[in-house]
Amino acid sequence: MINLNVYEPDIISDKEGLIRSVLNSKVSQLIRYGLEPKEYFSKEYYGLDEKMAFSLSEGALVIEFDNGTSLGFNSDEEICSVITWAERYEGRYGPEQLRNAEDLFPIKADDSKYSTEFFANLINKTLVGFEIIKLEPYSPTYYALPREVGLVLIFSNKSQIIISHQLTKQVPDNFTVLEWDQIDKNVYERLYKTSRFWDSDR
Repeated sequence: MINLNVYEPDIISDKEGLIRSVLNSKVSQLIRYGLEPKEYFSKEYYGLDEKMAFSLSEGALVIEFDNGTSLGFNSDEEICSVITWAERYEGRYGPEQLRNAEDLFPIKADDSKYSTEFFANLINKTLVGFEIIKLEPYSPTYYALPREVGLVLIFSNKSQIIISHQLTKQVPDNFTVLEWDQIDKNVYERLYKTSRFWDSDR
């Protein structure tokens, strides 16, 4: 019997088992569930190229894996952290699914107009590792918060994406899906760099 807790959103460190369940699985698709139609993401509206819609649109991300599990991601401003949950776990969907929401607007990673080749190339690649990024607290209020502001996903083609909370000012939205060079320099300098991952790769 499936533990229903897998469908409940929580911070990354409390869901490490869920993320480990998709290690060595291939990505079937990545989908942003935008709060507005993708056509609204334009130079006139955001001042950014429409190809950045997948990366920077407001709304949750779902990554579908070939092992029957799909993970959802978003961020929670109150705890200054990325959160995750299972949309589908071992082939069984949770009680509520983003794919059925009539007020959300999906953007797929391989959308030739509203995504980039970098994200499209993650499809059919294997997830081989992950790392949690934390942020140095900048006021006493933040000391008690998890501050898990990023989840780095590492793929078999050596690509890395950062599922992030407030790591870029390119858009006002808290939750974004980034490449390393999209992270604001002043924020990057305040990220925890204590693991072997940072020592060897960054």
